[in-house]
Amino acid sequence: MSSDDERDGTPAAEPPEQLALIRETVRKRKQPKAKPRTWRGAALAESRPVARVLVDKGLVHLDRYFDYAVPAALDAEAQPGVRVRVRFGAGEKEGRREGGRLINGFIVERCEESDFPGALAPIAQVLSPEPVLSPELLRLCRAVADRYAGSLADVLQL
Repeated sequence: MSSDDERDGTPAAEPPEQLALIRETVRKRKQPKAKPRTWRGAALAESRPVARVLVDKGLVHLDRYFDYAVPAALDAEAQPGVRVRVRFGAGEKEGRREGGRLINGFIVERCEESDFPGALAPIAQVLSPEPVLSPELLRLCRAVADRYAGSLADVLQL
């Protein structure tokens, strides 16, 4: 306080409280908009609406199949053995609801139900309708991966 303020008897204007400044900054900040999910609200395939997908990640702890929903628009193309793109993992950006980034994978099989208790993410895209992963090739790659302690995705890439 200055000596002039003390003589007048009026207190000096106090600086605004730090928390109030922070609150105002937070209120003015725009909330991030979530991008719409691929195939949001699209109908599922009538028969065998679940696809088991081998994601193209060479990590040993991800060496298993993941279940995805098959949209009705992709029902004819999304057959076992074809290459697809799916969303995998948690979203990296704030405010993204669909999560994950698009990665490649192979449909291994189609089935009626999933063992996963939650909602399934849909297949985003069929890269090629031509089946390239036959059941015989899948068995051979699985045997090589097991024999040499590798992941199935790594063996398929080679």
